[in-house]
Amino acid sequence: MPIRETDLGHIYTEAIIRPLAGSRKQWTGRLLVDTGATDTFVPASVLRKLGIKAEGKRSYELTDGTWNELEIGFGVIEVKGQPAGGTLVFAGENEEPLLGVTVLESTGFWIDPQRERLIPRPPKRKHIKRS
Repeated sequence: MPIRETDLGHIYTEAIIRPLAGSRKQWTGRLLVDTGATDTFVPASVLRKLGIKAEGKRSYELTDGTWNELEIGFGVIEVKGQPAGGTLVFAGENEEPLLGVTVLESTGFWIDPQRERLIPRPPKRKHIKRS
């Protein structure tokens, strides 16, 4: 039987966030895996405590359909022992932290919707056609 979106629960994972380099600071939190989010959203106060600085702003469409321009920075996001560099969005303090799809793919995981968990996927290599 096919899986319908209404059949799916929420999938959470623990992730470690840290600055790109030169710091021993880190934050461990529970993030909602959101394949509809490109980037990873973490409360702004957490990112500032880690020393991650806003490097610019980006517009995001929120779940209610509104658009907000939010600060972004860069750091390392580690999921189940697999690190990846990623864009971190300075989210509101009362917003749930979200793990975006770019980090999910970069750390090498798929979603298993039936068991509501992350599963490792084998790395893929693009085949280059040589002339």
